[in-house]
Amino acid sequence: MEKYRKNNNVYKSEGLRFYFGEVSMDIRLDAIIKKYKRDKREFTVLGGINTTLPHGKFTVISGDSGVGKSTLLNIVAGLSRPTEGKVYYGEKEITALGDEELSKLRTGFMGVMTQNCELIPYLTLGENLKLACDIGSGEEKHKKDLPDDNDDSAGLFAELLAALGLTHLKNEYPSSLSSGEIKRAAIARTLITRPELVIMDEPTANLDRKNVRAVLDLLKRFSKNGSTVIISSHEQEALREADYNLALEFCAD
Repeated sequence: MEKYRKNNNVYKSEGLRFYFGEVSMDIRLDAIIKKYKRDKREFTVLGGINTTLPHGKFTVISGDSGVGKSTLLNIVAGLSRPTEGKVYYGEKEITALGDEELSKLRTGFMGVMTQNCELIPYLTLGENLKLACDIGSGEEKHKKDLPDDNDDSAGLFAELLAALGLTHLKNEYPSSLSSGEIKRAAIARTLITRPELVIMDEPTANLDRKNVRAVLDLLKRFSKNGSTVIISSHEQEALREADYNLALEFCAD
């Protein structure tokens, strides 16, 4: 069952709209089916998803473990292709794009976090964020200096670290961080480029209540500032915050 609050949102974002030449950048899922084969058996994970994920809003994909939340997020992000069906950004079908163009699209406009949220082990937490910022801006830098006060990214860098309780850990290497600290660092790394489209797989999983609240507050702030935020979550608190909830159910084979 879908819960969608309709409104007359004025789209403020220019980048993706300019890239595709569209006015509306809602994400439309058209009859998305995903099937897998295991030995001689074929089974269906997604059985024909038809919905529109609203631009500039906070969407939560919910459902039991194994229902296909990660699979659907990967399809929306262009990391996986559906067996059948199409994904549209505005009127542009991204399922028709090649891998190279999809990669450029993710680098230029998206922040994507999978459940495998590992950091680069030989870089500090702060350096991991800086590298993501450099890649997202298209700059090829080899210095490992962190942003200074004259850097446009310095304010967001400090804000993300503070919001996620990581300021005192920015010079630490991943080997000295807890799993929760690594997850929060991965969230900061995903957001450091101010992406127009944020896609996160279970960003609040295995975090304590304080940090769940901090992550949700941060994601809501990004959506209010114009980013389209799409996450999967089991958290009732996340569902209460969502502008739109897409609840997945198991398919009958």
